[in-house]
Amino acid sequence: MSQEKTIYAKLEEELLNLALTEKQKNKLLKKLQLLRENKLNIMLVGATGCGKSSTINALFNCAELQVADVQGSDADAGNQPTAEVETAANDEAAAKANTTEKLFVEVAKVGSKSDPETKDIEKYTIGNLTLWDTPGLGDGTEIDEHHKAVIRDLLKEVDEEGNRLIDLVLVILDGSTRDLGTSYKILNEVIIPEFGKKRKRILVALNQADIAMKTGRHWDYEKNEPDDVLVKFLEEKLVSIKNRIYEDSGLEIEPVYYCAGYTEPEGSTVYPYNLTKLLYYILQAVPAKKRLSIMEGMNNDKKNYKHNDDDYSKKVQDSFFDTIFDGIEDGAELGKELLGIPGAVIGGIVGGVVGALGRVLGNIFA
Repeated sequence: MSQEKTIYAKLEEELLNLALTEKQKNKLLKKLQLLRENKLNIMLVGATGCGKSSTINALFNCAELQVADVQGSDADAGNQPTAEVETAANDEAAAKANTTEKLFVEVAKVGSKSDPETKDIEKYTIGNLTLWDTPGLGDGTEIDEHHKAVIRDLLKEVDEEGNRLIDLVLVILDGSTRDLGTSYKILNEVIIPEFGKKRKRILVALNQADIAMKTGRHWDYEKNEPDDVLVKFLEEKLVSIKNRIYEDSGLEIEPVYYCAGYTEPEGSTVYPYNLTKLLYYILQAVPAKKRLSIMEGMNNDKKNYKHNDDDYSKKVQDSFFDTIFDGIEDGAELGKELLGIPGAVIGGIVGGVVGALGRVLGNIFA
């Protein structure tokens, strides 16, 4: 079981050690406490074999799991807790009102309302982040109808405040096949109708970009990236996907292609490609106040974020910085640059936040 501190505990520890006034510290700690209360729910949908599980493992820290079987939805289960948080504080920390939280990861198999005995969904909970890995589609009409009902049930779930539980649906397409009809069908028949005004919370990503062409791999193993021929093919495929979705539903969306990474049977490894780009797209799609939940659950293996078609590391870090900066001006000057972050609030209070977040993120996006 993981003994990693939560991101909130790390930031609180950093902030308490900054050379700030008590008023500044209290303001930041209050902001941090508000962010700590936000929970983020992401649903992953896709055809069988599209790579939902490999995507989860590449992006998020699901290596050590406390396994618990849960039948029915959260509502059916009485909203029982899905994550375990252990609190410990010594006298000195208590004097500083500092709490050291340990982060635990839990996975559960959850059934649908229509058939609670059938465990259809894998639910990963990492602190305030919950990932819902829905069953694969495309294995037959009857079973697909059942799986659609499962997905529809989850999309209808609401939180304790009456808001839709799911913040983002990540639809993963299989880049190795030209038959994407199953994915278009679930988009048009279930996801888009249920999400309604939340269409912005739908993200489409094309996995297995390295094997998208049937005429050859066109993959540079040394650089871990597609060659020019494959890049052209993938870009054209994204345009085709975008146009098809718009024609079917009127939904304007910007898909992204990536490779979640894997190990070949003979032992060679294909590392993730465009994973930082996918992470950035996810951060832009979810509510800003919930972004730290992603930071809390991220896979910290920097090899996963090394290869991309552009440098998205700074954009990812800025997305996290913006979460803290929102509403914290403290009379300081706006519109300048601090540590290369455009638009950052200038002043000791924000400088402290930048330093704290930078130290947490630095090992990943060095």
